[in-house]
Amino acid sequence: MKITFFLPYMEMKDVVCRTFLEQQQQGEDEWQLETVLKLGTQILGDVAVGGDVVIARGATYRKLKQLLRHVPVTELKISGYDIMRAALACKKESGEERIGYIGTTEMIYGARHISELIPVQLVTAAAFEEDGIRERLLEMKEQGVKAVIGGVTSTIIARKLGFAAVRISSGREAVYQALVEAKRAYYLSLQERRRAELFRAILNYTSDGIIAVNKNDEILLINREAANITGLSPQSTGKRLASLLPRIPLRQVVETAQPVLNRITRLNDQDVTLTCVPMQSGEQTIGAVAAFQPVLKVQNLGNEIRRKKNQKGHIAKAHFDDILGESPALLETIHLAKQYSKADANVLINGETGTGKELFAQSIHNASSRSREPFVAVNCAVLSENLLESELFGYVEGAFTDARKGGKSGLFEAAHHGTLFLDEIAEISPRMQGLLLRVLQEHEIMRVGDDRIIPVDVRVIAATNRNLAAMSREGKFRLDLYYRLNTLHLVLPPLRDRGRDVLFLFRRFLSGIYSRDGIIWKGMTKAAEQCLLQQHWAGNIRELYNVAERVAVFTEGAELHENDLRIALSGGVQTGTIQQAPQEEPPMSAEQKTVSAPAAGEMDEYQRIRQVLEETHYHYGHAAAQLGISRTTLWRKMKQMK
Repeated sequence: MKITFFLPYMEMKDVVCRTFLEQQQQGEDEWQLETVLKLGTQILGDVAVGGDVVIARGATYRKLKQLLRHVPVTELKISGYDIMRAALACKKESGEERIGYIGTTEMIYGARHISELIPVQLVTAAAFEEDGIRERLLEMKEQGVKAVIGGVTSTIIARKLGFAAVRISSGREAVYQALVEAKRAYYLSLQERRRAELFRAILNYTSDGIIAVNKNDEILLINREAANITGLSPQSTGKRLASLLPRIPLRQVVETAQPVLNRITRLNDQDVTLTCVPMQSGEQTIGAVAAFQPVLKVQNLGNEIRRKKNQKGHIAKAHFDDILGESPALLETIHLAKQYSKADANVLINGETGTGKELFAQSIHNASSRSREPFVAVNCAVLSENLLESELFGYVEGAFTDARKGGKSGLFEAAHHGTLFLDEIAEISPRMQGLLLRVLQEHEIMRVGDDRIIPVDVRVIAATNRNLAAMSREGKFRLDLYYRLNTLHLVLPPLRDRGRDVLFLFRRFLSGIYSRDGIIWKGMTKAAEQCLLQQHWAGNIRELYNVAERVAVFTEGAELHENDLRIALSGGVQTGTIQQAPQEEPPMSAEQKTVSAPAAGEMDEYQRIRQVLEETHYHYGHAAAQLGISRTTLWRKMKQMK
């Protein structure tokens, strides 16, 4: 820690240094001292302060207090004894009994009564800047004052104006007290910063979006989730909320001191559930806080909880035979996973989204010695920290509001002797990381609100699409937890690295979809096969299956051509970059023309379809909706038009 001491005059440096060393010998903390000599306040804006706390006197103190927002500034105070000594010295030097005193409001407070103690009449005036000091001195000159006491700047200006001037010196006692106060201010500031950082961390890890304003509707804070939901930047603090998000009625809550509870409103193109409450100090409303969550998130969370509560058993359905593919990369991964099944250590599965992480986890469990025991899966990303804790460890009755009567066992207990699959493990909070580490080390858990230890025998398989090693190096994931989870490591190959597995899986998917509907698929062209193989497949197997579903709707079992496949790959939007050349048809007889020529009504319908397709830029979903028909019907009519 370092103190930056702004010296009012150079002769004071020796007193400051000696007093500082005396304090260092008495204290336990290591402090450093930096002294800076700066005369005048006009140049303070260019001063770089390297200390953790600053000490200054008079106008310099007042100016630095305005400039330094994040560094504590302590005042080197001028005592009444300092003023009396300077006044008597000025009287002796100048022979004047009527002496002017220029200083800040704090410096001259009570100085008028000093005349009752010493044979000197003090004429006081408050001034903060150099221009103000000059004006006050000129006014004193008009009043007949010929001698002045004050700070460094005041006495310099006074001498230039022809006054006899004596500088007020700060004694050792004032320096000692200023150093004590500076250290105290630093520790208080440090405590406040830590409290603010803790508060900010809590706000950023909550699943609610939170915005707070003061009584003037100026934003005090925006947590990370609020920024994500509203699109506002955390740097929006200080701006008026009503001008940015008028649908959040915090100004109304401040004015009425009445809360707004459980209101559904629209923010950034999504419905949110919103609660606003006033912040009060005593009976005075000093601001308001809004907490909100997307309605869809709340619904999904409720559905997820209900699904888990209604689930009768925890069973792994997949086996290694269910993992489809023939590529060397996949076969090697399956072989390694089978080896892991023979062990009982924790497994960390790394793989991109859609590569089948849970499929491998279930297969490892079913091939292990724990196969007859439960397989319990939980997605760590969809639950808030508190909910995840209660789900994993359970809770006792009365542990929190709405806790079930009799309490509830957690998923670790449900997975006893079996396997617990923690999907998206990288998303858990630092606190949950610590709790999970303890379970993996001690093989025991404690329910929320309880003091009873429950031993558990659980194999943990964790999965993530993120690089936990890199996150650990960056301090975002506990390194000790990473090593506990990463006893056995399995990396799933992305679909783009599995070669012709793309065609193998695609044919399996389409055949299964068509057989479900009683349709026999007629295969695909070589050009369509090449088109599939050339895709990047960022969504991996899940994306491939979605494309197969779209193709099944578009082709209805017919042979799949490259153009139809590209439309399916683009999500149903015809790009127009690939078009099949119209095939030449043999000339028809008059009788054939009579039979096959469409009726006038059909011609009108086809013209209407073409018009709507052009208007929607060949977006088949929008065109079908505008025509009032299904997408399948639209495709059938288009084939009749060819």
